[in-house]
Order: sequence, then structure tokens, then C-alpha cells
Amino acid sequence: MEEYLQYMKTLRSQMNDVEDQAAKVSVEEHTQIATIQTMETDLNSAKSETRKLKEDTEKMRQAKGRICLQIMEKQRKIASLEFDLSTLYQTVELIQQERVSLSAKLIDKSAYYIKVADDINSKLLQQQVLIPKVLLATA
Repeated sequence: MEEYLQYMKTLRSQMNDVEDQAAKVSVEEHTQIATIQTMETDLNSAKSETRKLKEDTEKMRQAKGRICLQIMEKQRKIASLEFDLSTLYQTVELIQQERVSLSAKLIDKSAYYIKVADDINSKLLQQQVLIPKVLLATA
């Protein structure tokens, strides 16, 4: 019987060892499950963040496209304004040349009319001097 009790003690000891080992395995399994769940949560969070970053990147690309289009439109407008400015400079230059030409013509005409006026005044004076002589001579 003593042998039987010894076997029972050994069996109980082995069962306790197995239970301890099973508890350790269970704890390790729970730890690994918790780690896996944490990793899955982190992975889902990373996927969500990646999606958000992709959306933000796409929004930035669209904004960049709009800005580039606005820049191109403004560059076109600047080029058009520069062309208009060049045309206006040419027009002003032509107007100034025409003004100088007209001014020279006016100076020439003014000089001509002054000469004509002087000639007329001179002839008038000669006639005024001659008229009294002619009147004296006829009288």
C-alpha cells in the first residue's frame, strides 16, 4: 500500500507539475494573444494613417495643380500686359515723333507768316508814304 501511496504522491506531483506547466502555457498564450491584438490594433492604426496620408497627398497634388494653373494664367496675363506695354511705348514714340514733326512745321509756318506780315506792313508803309505824295501831286 505504501507503494500505492508513493505512486499517488508521484502522480499528484506530476499532475501539479503538468498543471503548473499548463498555467504557464496559458499565461504565455494570453500574453501572446494580447501582443497579437495590440499589433493588430497598431496595424489597423497604421493602415488608417496611411490612408489618411494618401488622401492628404492627393489633396496636396490637386492644390499644387490649381496653383500651377493660376501661375500659368498669371504668367500669360503678364506676357499679354508686357506686349501691350511695348505697343503703348511704340505708340507714344510715334506720337512724340509726330509732335516734333508738327512742331517743326508750325515753326516754319509761323516764320513764313511773320515774313508775310512784315512784307505786308512794309508795303502798307510804302503805300502810306506814297498816298500823300500822290494826293499832293494831284492837287
